[in-house]
Amino acid sequence: MTNNNVHIKYFGAATLAVSMAFTSVATLAEDLLSIYTLARANDPAYQMGLNQHGASSEVYTQARAGLLPTVALTASHSETSQDIISSDNTVFQKGSDDFPTDNYYLSLTQSIYSYSNWKRFGKAKEELKRVDAELEAVEQDLLLRTAERYFAVLAVQEDYAAINSEKASVGQHLRIIKAKRESGQVRRTDLLDAQARYMQTLSRELEIKSRLKDAMEMLRELTGEPAGSLKTLGEMALERPEPSDPEAWFAQAVQSNPEMKIRRFAMSAAEQEVKLRKGGHYPTLDLEITVGNEVKEGTLFGGGSDIDEEIIALNFNLPIYSGGIVSSRVREAVKLHSRTKDELELETRAVQRQTFSTYDGVLTDISKIEALKKSVEAYELGVEAKSIGFESGLTNSLTVLDAERDLFFARSEYARARYGYILNGLRLKRAVGVLSAVDLENVNTYLNGKEVRVAFADVSAGVY
Repeated sequence: MTNNNVHIKYFGAATLAVSMAFTSVATLAEDLLSIYTLARANDPAYQMGLNQHGASSEVYTQARAGLLPTVALTASHSETSQDIISSDNTVFQKGSDDFPTDNYYLSLTQSIYSYSNWKRFGKAKEELKRVDAELEAVEQDLLLRTAERYFAVLAVQEDYAAINSEKASVGQHLRIIKAKRESGQVRRTDLLDAQARYMQTLSRELEIKSRLKDAMEMLRELTGEPAGSLKTLGEMALERPEPSDPEAWFAQAVQSNPEMKIRRFAMSAAEQEVKLRKGGHYPTLDLEITVGNEVKEGTLFGGGSDIDEEIIALNFNLPIYSGGIVSSRVREAVKLHSRTKDELELETRAVQRQTFSTYDGVLTDISKIEALKKSVEAYELGVEAKSIGFESGLTNSLTVLDAERDLFFARSEYARARYGYILNGLRLKRAVGVLSAVDLENVNTYLNGKEVRVAFADVSAGVY
């Protein structure tokens, strides 16, 4: 067996060992959609968004209540004890009595005119639109976070498989150098070079292992449970964004981006708040109808009573002066309304930058994928040529190891470029505000690589 064949043997053995370590936990691979389903059910951030939406939506019902009638029932029972100490009434100069009194009243109050109540209701309708836009943002953020964390694990796993293969090759090279050094065939510096290379590989393995654990913990943070296995990326078509004009994407973002909608509706609500506070200067008119009954079973001055009462009243209130607080609150609301305009402009510029950046990112990733694919092919030919040169004695084994390491790096960069292409495509749609579960379904069709399943152990238990 030649030394080159030994390298190949250890490369294959390391790859098999990594595969067995990762597939020992689960037999069924989870794809992007199954992870997304788990995230919808278990992600605390998403559940917080749902609960916040439910709570914030109540503002509409609360504001509408100010326009509807209120009905109240009151009842009371009292015991009265009276004792005349002195009186100018010659008939009742002295005496005492004890008697109960029962009161029952039913009242209805309806606002006939209140400028503030109507503006409060108008503000609530704008705020309801805002909280709906916030829920859109929460939904789309979950879609993007699921994809980012899914492919983050796959990307680091690529590095982990590569470093294990490199470690096996470097380890075998070190053993060969040691054997040759003992027989005096190589210099001491060759042995030191081999040892240094091996220790560097171990150091990189530890760093990558830590990153893999963190990536998997981030995925578990999303789903609430460790991933048994994840399907890998297969062949996919590279498509340029359509439409091909980034300005068209930004124009769509102005209409659909949830953060921009949140700012617009917040600005509309702030405008209603200004009008609401101006209502502090305006009169109000309320209708109040009260029916009741009062029963007294005695009085000090003789006899009891049973009285039915019906009252219909129009209550008019005109604020005249309240120390200037109303005008101060109006000025405050005007400034806050101006602030929402600035926030909208700030968000517009940020969305424009994100849209253009992710659009260019997709195009860049397409070019990178095409270039890196050729790079991998070139490195593969280079490894083959240097291996032949090593067999013939024209090159040393360290040269072959360098070529193999370069090949590992090239494959890793190629894989990352493919993940970047997918994620930038999703980020572009998120920036525009049109990201949906359908987009994850489309990406999920690409998870059909030759290695159908790459399972990940529970790294928190120290199993890799």
